[in-house]
Amino acid sequence: MSPTRSTQSSDSDSIAPPGSVWLRWILLTLGIVFALSSGDRAVLPILKSTLARELGLTNDGYSRLVAAFMIPYTGMYLVVGRVVGRLGVKQTLAVCVATMSLAMLLFGTAHTIAQLALAQFTLGIAQACVVPTVTVALFMFFLPYRRALAYAIINGVQSCASILCPVLVATATLAFGWRWAFLLPALIGVAVTIQWWSVFPAETLPRLETEPIDRKERFSLRSLLRIPAARALILARVVSDPFWFFFQYWQTAFLREKIGLSLADVGKLAWIPPLVSLIAVFLFGMVSDRLVARRWPAAKARLVPMLGATAFAPAAFILPLTHTVVIAILLCALVNAMCSVWLSLSAVFMGSLVPRERLASALGFTSAFGCVSATVFNVLAGPVIDRFGYRWPFWIGACLYPLAACVLLRQFPAQPEPSQEPVL
Repeated sequence: MSPTRSTQSSDSDSIAPPGSVWLRWILLTLGIVFALSSGDRAVLPILKSTLARELGLTNDGYSRLVAAFMIPYTGMYLVVGRVVGRLGVKQTLAVCVATMSLAMLLFGTAHTIAQLALAQFTLGIAQACVVPTVTVALFMFFLPYRRALAYAIINGVQSCASILCPVLVATATLAFGWRWAFLLPALIGVAVTIQWWSVFPAETLPRLETEPIDRKERFSLRSLLRIPAARALILARVVSDPFWFFFQYWQTAFLREKIGLSLADVGKLAWIPPLVSLIAVFLFGMVSDRLVARRWPAAKARLVPMLGATAFAPAAFILPLTHTVVIAILLCALVNAMCSVWLSLSAVFMGSLVPRERLASALGFTSAFGCVSATVFNVLAGPVIDRFGYRWPFWIGACLYPLAACVLLRQFPAQPEPSQEPVL
């Protein structure tokens, strides 16, 4: 059976048989794109202290660089559904990866903070399309009871980048200078773009002209907000996303400036938190899929593990109070695990609430709302850290995920309809 065939019937009418070489290749390829996206975004936070010395980057200036990424990132999320619907998975991801390579090239050749901001802006435009496009591809190829685990596998490949990135960035910077920490990912991105374009099928997104859903309705925010559970999930992401983005961009700076790690120490130790989060995403994803296999309502099966991961939230409160390297790394690992489980399962959660042809738009709108609150939080973080230190951003962040869990518990229907995830 050809992998390029459109699929519009049922879960049993799959593009490739479960466990086939084709599906393994799909997972690996999507994971590599995910990994490249994660790795590109991680370089700047690792080098924040280095750039402070080399280019005079202050905490306030760093907050503005985070905003330079978040603003286009948010804007693109509002139109990503239309982009994926028009271009398809292949073209969308090819353009994304190529643009990410351009952004890393701009980073590696920057001599001013303004040039770093331009690179961040370019990276934000490219990366907004990655998660929705990858998730649409996953829902095309995998049955409902395999999707959370498949997403966990993709996140596993992505986590490999997070695990290796501190080591590679520290090694490249200490051996060749900080610019090469950006230029090497740019070269890798070019290679990935060429391979993706030459090997991937010409069209992977199902043709939707025969679907009974109006084209305007497919991309309507209003139609998404009519779903009570979707409204609850969007609000939960608005509440929780600020701390996730803060932690992504400030974790390494905290370890260097507050705990006292050197760049070499970061290379030796900073791989531990993403490794722990990788294990957590796999375990929580497997639990979620097992609940689906036991005929739990699909949305509820995604929700319960997310609520369980919230138990790690106190680690974020304790983190700024510690001065011990081992304890700090352990607490960072728990916070990483909580945030990663929420991010992974919330995407699959949304997939259980909307038809597949609306999924890219639904994820885009959800992430856009979350990014708005995250942008505000991170713009304020720099001045707050300058005046009060790291405690208040971490303490506020420690409350956000439990608050988001309360939003889901309160607004999610107590007895959800026995519907299934959207079929292939």
